[in-house]
Amino acid sequence: GVYSVTQVVLGCTSLPGTTNVTVNPIPAAPTAASNSTICAGQNLNLTALPNGAISYSWTGPNSFTSALQNPSIVSATTAATGTYSVSATITYPGHSCTSDTSTLYAVVDSTPEAPVASSNSPGPPSICESDTLTLFADDATAGVTYSWAGPASFTSTQQNPIIYNVNPSATGAYTVTAILGSCSASTVITVSITPTPILI
Repeated sequence: GVYSVTQVVLGCTSLPGTTNVTVNPIPAAPTAASNSTICAGQNLNLTALPNGAISYSWTGPNSFTSALQNPSIVSATTAATGTYSVSATITYPGHSCTSDTSTLYAVVDSTPEAPVASSNSPGPPSICESDTLTLFADDATAGVTYSWAGPASFTSTQQNPIIYNVNPSATGAYTVTAILGSCSASTVITVSITPTPILI
């Protein structure tokens, strides 16, 4: 509003001097969000929900900075895990006002390597009906678990599952997935089972 001031000298009062003061509001801290948790190699998307500001300032791990409202870190690595802060600024004539910061914690999990898969039936040659089929998986990433899926509704969580007395319905594609936390990688192999010939 308008502020006035007068001065008094020996009982005589001057005319008032006036000044107009404007106090602009500080914007509310933006609401920070992300698509975390993600796997290494995926994009980490950061979001500052609009609050009327015209500019934003992000900081984060690995000296990350951005002036975008909704920046993305393309093909993020595990080093992108950490605390991200964002503030918003509104510019008025002659000056600008910056909000408090909002923070979020983003997690980028390690993605395991695709497992090296094989079997005792690479085909051709294949193994025979009633033989034992053994599937093998190996992954250089420590701490992974495995999930197999294949023909005839076959599933297994063993690293190297065994199917005894196998029949031709086991012929086909087998997928093994290495799982580490929320991240995974898969490999497909083909298995061939030769039916027992019928004597006529």
